[in-house]
Amino acid sequence: MAVEIFCPYCNSKTNTRDSHRTSPTSVAAAVRCRECSARFEVTIQFSRSHIPNFVEDLEVFKWTEFRPANDPKFHKDQLPLAL
Repeated sequence: MAVEIFCPYCNSKTNTRDSHRTSPTSVAAAVRCRECSARFEVTIQFSRSHIPNFVEDLEVFKWTEFRPANDPKFHKDQLPLAL
C-alpha cells in the first residue's frame, strides 16, 4: 500500500500487514503501529474519479516516407558510415 497512515494514539507511522480489494473502488487493510503496537482495520475508497476524453489526431497515424529498418532496400540506400 502506498498510503502513509499514522497512529491516532502515538502519531507514528504504521505498517500494512494485509490488504485486499473489497470492490473495484475500495481496499481494506489491516495496519499495525510501529511504536505502540495498536492494530487497525482501514478502508480506503475512491471518492471521485475523472476519465479524460482524448481526441485522436489523425495526422499522427499517417505513414512516413521512411522505409522500415528490416527492408532490404533500406540498407542499400543507407549512407555508409565514416569511421
